[in-house]
Amino acid sequence: MTTDEYKAIFHQKYRWTSSFSSGIALMIVDCITIMLCICTTFFIINAVNHSLINFRSFVTYSIYLPFILIVFYFANLYPGIMLNPADEVRHLAICSTFSFIGIALSISVESDERTAIIIALILAAPVAAFLLPAMRELSRHMFAKRAWWGVPAVIYASGDSGDFVVSRLLKCPNFGYKPAVIINSEARQGQSFKGVPIFSNSDEVKQMIRELGIKVAILCDYTDETPDIRTNYRYTIYLPKVQPIIGNMHARELGGILGFSITHNLTKPECLLAKRAIDIFLLIVSSPLVIPLTLIIGLAVKFTSKGPVFYGHKRVGKDGKEIKCWKFRSMVMNADKMLDKILAESPEMRLEWEKDRKFTNDPRVTKLGKFLRRSSLDEIPQLWNILFGEMSFVGPRPVTESELGKYGKFSDFILSVKPGLSGMWQISGRSDTGYEERITLDTYYIQNWSVWLDIWIIIKTIWVVLRGKGAY
Repeated sequence: MTTDEYKAIFHQKYRWTSSFSSGIALMIVDCITIMLCICTTFFIINAVNHSLINFRSFVTYSIYLPFILIVFYFANLYPGIMLNPADEVRHLAICSTFSFIGIALSISVESDERTAIIIALILAAPVAAFLLPAMRELSRHMFAKRAWWGVPAVIYASGDSGDFVVSRLLKCPNFGYKPAVIINSEARQGQSFKGVPIFSNSDEVKQMIRELGIKVAILCDYTDETPDIRTNYRYTIYLPKVQPIIGNMHARELGGILGFSITHNLTKPECLLAKRAIDIFLLIVSSPLVIPLTLIIGLAVKFTSKGPVFYGHKRVGKDGKEIKCWKFRSMVMNADKMLDKILAESPEMRLEWEKDRKFTNDPRVTKLGKFLRRSSLDEIPQLWNILFGEMSFVGPRPVTESELGKYGKFSDFILSVKPGLSGMWQISGRSDTGYEERITLDTYYIQNWSVWLDIWIIIKTIWVVLRGKGAY
């Protein structure tokens, strides 16, 4: 394919794609969400006393929306594509909180109503901190396949190093990066990968990219002319061949020498206290729903199959301490003996077990158990583990003694924190995710932990559970 031929294809395929349209779409979503947050807290205050807030004045506060959106804009929340999820949650929470407080301080109405409105606006801040990123996540999945969503990107690669990245971006269009061109330093010119054309980094191709106005470059183990590439794009993402497990990296100057500092947040007492506080808060908030649900599911398990309601899996917890992770029983009795028989009689299932420590279609699972696993309701009893401090809502998945060997040099690192009910692995495909990727995701989480990352994972977990993706 020549560059002229591809220009015509590009203009037809990406003529509506731009960061501007993506930003406008998220701006509309934010407007609706902010008004929903204010409306919710107004309703709560009004439920206490109907005379406190006149709902007709609710429309009056819509004039503050442009002010909030301007604050969001200067916090780089638009177009909302080139954002780290944890940073997005943090910026949304901080900006919405200061915006609502600013509005509360600026209003001027009668004293009784003024106090009620101020309380409603202050209450809207924590609601917005959760609802804004949740609505953005939902909207990205809704917008994913729209022609106007996202930005075209050039993938720079050596050999087949960019194939995985292209596959992942095509699989997850909600990210907003649309692989438009692959620039390869080896002899793959003239080919294509999943419909994305491959070119060499010639002067003609450079000119084509400038004319097309592509502003994003993703470098996958690509070293040729790297400085030149970085200066020609507005955004450059570098993906090394070997992913380093680092996080919270900050530039530091030591007597004229530039260096980098790396922190491990989950070793700080104040961070551990904050994480525990989040766990207790979520337990309290979820208890009105969880307690009756536990009774209903427990009765269903008891009356649909023989055996106990709960099953305790032996797992390795923080600092190597053995814990029992509780679940609703989803298998028939004597499942362990059945496993030995299955592994002895079926080489294919043995290979699957040795690879992932589970089966795609496990014959030991009951009919009710399949539903509980698909919906993740079987893991509700692990809230008991969280209550007693053995687990956290978010963290690496609990592992068995035999699984520790798969973690190699990272085993001690994984055991330095409490295991979690959910985590990076679960929101990235759960059972569809391979073991190597699971290790990478869990170690990334530990090194990059923040309150904002936990909030994002919890929001993402709700979405993954509702879709039932990767659960079996």
